[in-house]
Amino acid sequence: MSTVVAIVKSIVGQVIAVSPEGIRRVLIEGDRLFAGEQVDTGAGGAVSLELADGRVLDLGRDTQWSADTPDSSTDLSQASAQAAPSVEELQQAIAAGVDPTTELEATAAGPSAAGGGAAGGGHSFVMLQETAGVVDPSIGFPTGPIGFGNGQGSEEVGGLDANGTNTTSNAPSVTGLTLNATPTITEAGGVIVYTATVGQPPLSNLTVTLSNGAVIVIPAGQTTGSVNVTIAPNDTPYIDGGQISANITGTTGGNGLVITPNTTPAVTQVTDTIDTTTATLTATPSVTEGGVITYTVTLTNPAQTPVTVTLSNDQTVTIEAGKSSGSVDFQTPPNDVYNNGSTVSTTITGATGGNFENLVANPTPAQTVISDSVDTTSATLTATPSVTEGGVITYTVTLSNPAQTEVTVTLSNGQTVTVKAGESTGSVEFQTPANDVFVNGSTVSTTITGATGGNFESLVPNKTPAQTEIKDSIDTVTVNIASNGDVSEAQQPTFTVSVSQKLDHDLTVTLSNGDKVVIKAGQTEATYSLPAQGDDVFKDGGSVTLGVTDASVSGKTFEHLELGGDATVQITDTISEVVATLTADKTTVSEGGQITYTVTLTNGQGLSVVGHNGLTFTLSDGTKVTIPAGSATGTITVNAPDDVFVGGQPTIVNKLEGVTGADNFEKLTLGKEEVKTEVTDEPGTGTPGTDNQGDKVSVTIVSKGDVTEDQQPAFTVKVSQKLDHDLTVTLSNGDKVVIKAGETETEYKAKAQGDDVFKDGDTLTVGITDAVVDGKTFENLELGGDASVQIT
Repeated sequence: MSTVVAIVKSIVGQVIAVSPEGIRRVLIEGDRLFAGEQVDTGAGGAVSLELADGRVLDLGRDTQWSADTPDSSTDLSQASAQAAPSVEELQQAIAAGVDPTTELEATAAGPSAAGGGAAGGGHSFVMLQETAGVVDPSIGFPTGPIGFGNGQGSEEVGGLDANGTNTTSNAPSVTGLTLNATPTITEAGGVIVYTATVGQPPLSNLTVTLSNGAVIVIPAGQTTGSVNVTIAPNDTPYIDGGQISANITGTTGGNGLVITPNTTPAVTQVTDTIDTTTATLTATPSVTEGGVITYTVTLTNPAQTPVTVTLSNDQTVTIEAGKSSGSVDFQTPPNDVYNNGSTVSTTITGATGGNFENLVANPTPAQTVISDSVDTTSATLTATPSVTEGGVITYTVTLSNPAQTEVTVTLSNGQTVTVKAGESTGSVEFQTPANDVFVNGSTVSTTITGATGGNFESLVPNKTPAQTEIKDSIDTVTVNIASNGDVSEAQQPTFTVSVSQKLDHDLTVTLSNGDKVVIKAGQTEATYSLPAQGDDVFKDGGSVTLGVTDASVSGKTFEHLELGGDATVQITDTISEVVATLTADKTTVSEGGQITYTVTLTNGQGLSVVGHNGLTFTLSDGTKVTIPAGSATGTITVNAPDDVFVGGQPTIVNKLEGVTGADNFEKLTLGKEEVKTEVTDEPGTGTPGTDNQGDKVSVTIVSKGDVTEDQQPAFTVKVSQKLDHDLTVTLSNGDKVVIKAGETETEYKAKAQGDDVFKDGDTLTVGITDAVVDGKTFENLELGGDASVQIT
């Protein structure tokens, strides 16, 4: 039975449903839409449909909708033709009075969904009113030729309505739509061209949707349109050709036409491209006579069905479905006593099955070498297990079978061993190197490098080496060093290095000071000299002691090496004098000025001497002058004496009186010359208040505070620095005060005015008029201002 996919809920204007067979019917409210029917609203129609899942679909004018549009799919290999309408559905439509080629419109007075046919009914009974309508009593349905349903350009159904108005209208033209496709492509892929053809040109673009998801547009005024669909390659070596089909699933647009699509699928055949699968035969490369050869056939692609391969030896190899190889065993003839090794060559003579497009046998034969079984005679080498250096090694070759003819065996040391006919052994002697003083005990390893003769089928040397331990005999080598005699500091200390016996190689001797001495091959001694210490001014006479710390021959080790004791050369001093000289940078300096004293070291040639550890010299006034280690001179700067009185200081006289740190000098002489520097006064007048450059001395007086008339006015008289002599200060009132030596101030008190009954409060002002030191004159004397005391 047909499947109901939607129910008409409401209609505006005229909406037509077209069955898959091309049967047209005008829809009314409550009508059912069956699978395969196409709805066309036309230029003035609209419809609301309730779908099977409950959704409501509204279609406006110029809309086409197919009741069974499938989901789009891009997998073209799965595309299939749309099912054709069943015979039962066609019979139902005819039984219901529907013309398969044309369909009358509903009457103008037709019922709604609530009319005689229940809502959702397929058809309704119609009650005709007196509308002067005319019904053609003809029985049957008009038909047209096979192909496109061209019909009349318009279809008139109806008459006058109740008001006498003519209700006749023009209907869209009914026409067919077909789909064609490229007939064939190969499995290598390509492009399929789908072409849609409509019976009449549409008034607007007609869009055709295909079951493979592709869309074709037929332009307005045209009858054909096409689309290219690219097919991906699916090339295989198997026979697997197929087809790709697509059909029309829906159309939109195409005003002026009622489209009746031809649902026959457009089919494209996919043909095989011939790919070759090769069957190759391989075999066991070699076997011994009587062994088994395994023949293996290998395919370049797995078989889809069993493959049978026939070999030139009449054997058959079967390869199972899903596999790429198969094997069969072949038994070679049994072993015999003859020398009959050979090569067996086998080929593929036929191969079938596997569902291959083209199965080809590789003609290359599979070859197997059949070799004789051979009896082997071995030759084994042995040697004397151990000897002392200089001894003899005996090498013996032993055969596992007696020789029928003489056997010659070559050894890796170049010697040859002969085994006589009828015997199984032969020997040769080898002389080891002569004894020496070096560690060269070792293991000698010798092998058989070749063996011929004996009339054996196979004479095989045993590759295991014959080993002999060569043991050392211990020999002692002694290396000594000796002094060639004492020297003075101006001479080179010399030593003799000796070895107890001549050697065949140079002997390198390492001394305790790190130097190396070489005793040439064939000699027993060598001379070694140190640089002369050199004549200098220091006490450095002493000795040089050297020992031997190592002795070696390149690439060799002594069996027993003994190193002798140390050797000493005495070095005596020669006495050289160094003179220390004192100088001053000034012969005259002002009081308080700076004097720089310099002490210089020189040798007998007048050259500077620096190689000492530091010296300190004492001058006659006690001043210390230091010469740093490694330096030839040292300096010190002192200040000249200074005072505030007119008259210079005594001349400063210094000379070198002593030194410390000179113990390493052979002879250090202090210069006896005196260095004198005259000390002069700074320019000055000594007159108080006069500006000069002498050392200034200031004398001032200050009040100690106001007093009453019965108290003594008190003042403090001050000097700017301590003096070595008493200072007598004369005040402006004629009184004198003395500031004692070493002090800087003293107090002065005037007489009290006395308490009386009169108003006689006053001020006492005292100043300084002079300041003197007995027997001295100041370089620069400055007297301060007056001081006052208020008396109340």
